[in-house]
Amino acid sequence: MLLARLVTAVLVLQFEAQAALAGQPLLIDVDTPTGSATYVLLENDIEVGDSNRFFRLVRRTPHVTGVMLSSMGGSADDGLAIAKYIFERKLDTMVTATCHSICAIMFLAGNRRFVTVDAAITVHSAYKQIGDWVAVDHRTNGTVAWFLGHMGYPLPLARLWVTTPTEGAAPITLEMSEKLGLGFTVID
Repeated sequence: MLLARLVTAVLVLQFEAQAALAGQPLLIDVDTPTGSATYVLLENDIEVGDSNRFFRLVRRTPHVTGVMLSSMGGSADDGLAIAKYIFERKLDTMVTATCHSICAIMFLAGNRRFVTVDAAITVHSAYKQIGDWVAVDHRTNGTVAWFLGHMGYPLPLARLWVTTPTEGAAPITLEMSEKLGLGFTVID
């Protein structure tokens, strides 16, 4: 029995080490305005399958209270699935560096949204790439706009999302948060 526990512990450590190398979700301890908390760290591109990896990690760790994000975006389907999970379970979100594209949706899904002054949160309309051809993805843009409304965000935020060219990046600033009531909490 002891050997089985030891082997399991080694396998878990190997899995977490491989996850760290591959940019998979990891558990981290962070300081929030309300104290220390366990967060899932999601960094790098959001890839197909990341939502399932995220779900498994959070289910395995019921004391997770938030998600720290640092990503240039990626799979809209996986990002939206993670955002839905964050929103429904009232997890907090935090950005201390860059959060672009679908990462910003995941951030906005947070119950409490923590940002540093130098965090960069940017958005653009969704697109599909087929070879060297890029086309606006109207279906995903519609889903993003609906989800923003479902979470209680104002129409100007959805409009910013779906009208910013795919090759562009519109910032969501602290001033915009205040003006539109986005509820960002600035942390050190």
